[in-house]
Amino acid sequence: MQTTKIFKFSRNVFAAAGVAFISCIIARVEAQDTSTPASPSSATTASSQKADTEWDGVTCELVSVKRDAGTSITIQFKYTNTGTNKVRLTTKESYGNANLAGLVYYIDPKNKKKYTVIVDSDHAVVGSNSSDVNIEPGASKLVWAKLPAPPADVNSITVFLPYAPPFEGVTIAAP
Repeated sequence: MQTTKIFKFSRNVFAAAGVAFISCIIARVEAQDTSTPASPSSATTASSQKADTEWDGVTCELVSVKRDAGTSITIQFKYTNTGTNKVRLTTKESYGNANLAGLVYYIDPKNKKKYTVIVDSDHAVVGSNSSDVNIEPGASKLVWAKLPAPPADVNSITVFLPYAPPFEGVTIAAP
C-alpha cells in the first residue's frame, strides 16, 4: 500500500515536471519566433531600427523603405528630440544649408552600388523639405526621400541617413 502511494506521488511529480518542461520549450520557441526577421513584403523591418544621432538628445528612426510600382523606392525616417531643449537640425557646417532628405543614400551590397536621392529638372530633391529644421522637446520630424530602386532581386540594403550610423540589412518592402 505504501508502495502504491509512493508510485502515484512520483507519477504526479513526473507528470507535473513534464508539463513544466514542455511549457518552457514552447515559451522558448514562441520567444524565438517573435525575434525572427519579418518577410520581405513587410514594412515593419525598417521601423524596428532606431539610433542616436550626432545631435545631442536626438534619435533617428528608420520608419520604412518601400519599393513603389515603378522604378523607385521611398525611404521614410523620423528625427525625435528626446532632450529637454529645442534642437535645430542644421547641415550648414558640412553641406551648406542642405535639405536633410537630399543627404540620404543607400548601398546595394549585392551589386556593390551606391544610390542617391532623385532630383528633378531644377535640381531640387524629390523628398520632403527638411532644411534647417527645429524640433521642440518630445517632438518629431518625419522626413522622406525618393531614390532609384535597385534590381528586383535585391531585397536588403544599407541605408545612410544624415548624422546617424548606417542602418544595415534593411529589407525593402514590396509595393
